[in-house]
Amino acid sequence: MPQRVGRNSFEKDGFYLSKVYDYGLLKDFCCGDCDLDDYFRHDVLKYHEHLLSQAYMVEWATGDGNILVALIDFSNDTVRSEKWRKNHKDVIGLPYDKSISLPAVKITRFGVQNNWQGLSIGTHIINMVKELFLTDNRTGCRLITVDAYNTENALLFYEKNEFQFFNTKDKNKKTRSMFFDLKRLSASV
Repeated sequence: MPQRVGRNSFEKDGFYLSKVYDYGLLKDFCCGDCDLDDYFRHDVLKYHEHLLSQAYMVEWATGDGNILVALIDFSNDTVRSEKWRKNHKDVIGLPYDKSISLPAVKITRFGVQNNWQGLSIGTHIINMVKELFLTDNRTGCRLITVDAYNTENALLFYEKNEFQFFNTKDKNKKTRSMFFDLKRLSASV
């Protein structure tokens, strides 16, 4: 279980997940994906200023200070229950006769620094995110959603982390819509 460090931050196993307040720290971020690097270096502050998303950083604590490991950007999302129910009959605790909007948080961008890739850090961070949105849930958050790059590596990463596809309509598009149902974990937190 992560330790609460502040209202919007967690520590787990020496990794700190917290809101980005100093966007200057992101100028040297490099995850090897030009689109993600450009977003975190140049565009993330604009999105934040327009209240479109909120960036979080993951740092590793060392005796010499913290090292930036990864960046993840979130926005609010909603999913109509009929979109979800159509392909997922195993919905936990939803009345099937009601049409509702399921509250969600969307991972809009996620990148792990080059020198930290291949060490299962991404999975550790996704697990921290799951716990962040289950702990002291302020407004209701049922799902974590993502429009994952439609590449073998990206899709395998999210599938390995128990995300499911909403449907197959987007299988030939640039991104695939996926979700993780937090209700699956809520009994254990």
